[in-house]
Amino acid sequence: MPLYIHDALFSKMRLLGNIFSSIAYGIVIVLSVNCLHLLQQKRGIYSNRMRVRLLIYVIFMLLCSTWTILRSIWVCVAIMTQRTPTYIEYFPFESPLAMWGADGFMVRILINH
Repeated sequence: MPLYIHDALFSKMRLLGNIFSSIAYGIVIVLSVNCLHLLQQKRGIYSNRMRVRLLIYVIFMLLCSTWTILRSIWVCVAIMTQRTPTYIEYFPFESPLAMWGADGFMVRILINH
């Protein structure tokens, strides 16, 4: 049974997905603020150059997740108001960026150790 955009079950599942995504986004914000706070301290094991790179990385990933959650909420509102979202609203161009950023960071950690 395919789910269509204006199907009630599709709307409920989309809303449920947004609720879970918002909970995960709250965790992302807490972790990002904690990382930013720790990386701004002068003492630590990282050099200044590495600290700046990590600050940029954390900010980039936070911006990607913020944009993703906002677009997800926007599409959910569009579906619930019976407006058909455009293709560009459905295309999550920031999700591959966030995934590549996380994978690249993990590969860099594995190569360095």
